[in-house]
Amino acid sequence: MAVTAPPAPPSMGSKDLPRLARSRSELKGIFNPGLPFYVIPALPFFWALGLSYFTFAIAGAATGIGLLMMKPIRIPNVLIPWLLYVGWMLASVFTLEPTVNRYLSFLFRAVTYIGATNLFLYVYNVPQKYLPTGRILASIASIFVFTAIVGGYLGLILGEVRLQTPLSFVMPRSLLENPLVNNLVRPPFAQTHDFLGFALNRPAMPFPFTNMWGAALVPTTFAAVAAAGRAKRFRAVLPIVALAALIPMVISANRGLWIALVGSVIYVAIRRASTGQLVLAIRLVIILFFAGALILASPLGEVAAGRTTSSHSFDARGDIYSDVLERVPGSPLLGYGAPISNPDPNRPAIGTHGMFWTALFSQGIPGVILYVTFWVGMAIRTGRRIQNQEQLLLHLAVASAIPTMFVYDHLPAPLAVMMICAAVFLRDQRVNDEETARAMSQTAVPA
Repeated sequence: MAVTAPPAPPSMGSKDLPRLARSRSELKGIFNPGLPFYVIPALPFFWALGLSYFTFAIAGAATGIGLLMMKPIRIPNVLIPWLLYVGWMLASVFTLEPTVNRYLSFLFRAVTYIGATNLFLYVYNVPQKYLPTGRILASIASIFVFTAIVGGYLGLILGEVRLQTPLSFVMPRSLLENPLVNNLVRPPFAQTHDFLGFALNRPAMPFPFTNMWGAALVPTTFAAVAAAGRAKRFRAVLPIVALAALIPMVISANRGLWIALVGSVIYVAIRRASTGQLVLAIRLVIILFFAGALILASPLGEVAAGRTTSSHSFDARGDIYSDVLERVPGSPLLGYGAPISNPDPNRPAIGTHGMFWTALFSQGIPGVILYVTFWVGMAIRTGRRIQNQEQLLLHLAVASAIPTMFVYDHLPAPLAVMMICAAVFLRDQRVNDEETARAMSQTAVPA
């Protein structure tokens, strides 16, 4: 394989690492180079099979094959911390205890990280004519609708009823007795909790856990709104879809989801105000205020008010985070490879309930520094040159990684969606810059 580094256009600085030139020709004929991406909107199909948790790993494998057919492959500089993090994560395998469960846990996480990397590079490199931005956003919007509305209402109605998937019928009974495996291949429609004093069906479909459901909805919400902005017929139904999705979002009692969405509105209002758009900023604040008042005045208000004052999860999370901090000095460089089971069977695994804590526990102090550095750098990069509403929404999807990493695990769905949104933003921006430079070179008058 030859390595070449084509010169940057004379009117703009190069933002990419050297391109990897490949001798093989691009696939032609019936194969569309954009085809591997469409594993993503096939999430309902994989959910019905019992593979919803693995959808994004499968998509990563498909797009990895698609990358092999591309030439050249561009790697933006902003991705360097992420590549270092993935390498550090792979190195942490040497700290694992030699048990099957530990190796399986590590393997799935490694496949998910590599798959997310493939998704980013694939979307960033595939030409727009094969995979238009509108189709990418529409695919993510379909995940939002299937999760928030279909999964949300089925979860509210069916509760902890489990889907009997084909995979669950062929899997050995001994494996199904493992609670984690059972949740993955026979996912419940919801998790039922009574921490508010009454039984509450918290939607989880198409994922095994309600926290995963809420985490996935944060970036997909922004992508869905961006998709609606591209199609007039979708803009007309957007308020109806938003209202329909709001009900299960509130009943899910996912505080992290609420904080991320409300915080994004406040963030946009501050940005608008800083650029002199005070009327728009005030309008956003008023809309947010009335939406909150409407929720509190409705039957949903009991759930919202109860959840904001409940300390149900604080104690459990505090114990998990304390355990992480206590164990980090035992392996500060490479961590422990993956989360470990909690000695208390009623508590979640140590190194979960927040991607920050997962990276710190599993990959040590250097790992968490690389993870945070990547997302902060990506948020700054996407927030620096916002030129339209769609770019703002993609920026919000990317920047949502920062607040959610302290309360939600990003694996598997949120990580994949945020990487796709980042790649779309950077790809479209790169293409626009190249077209601008080309136009300027063609219209330049010789001295």
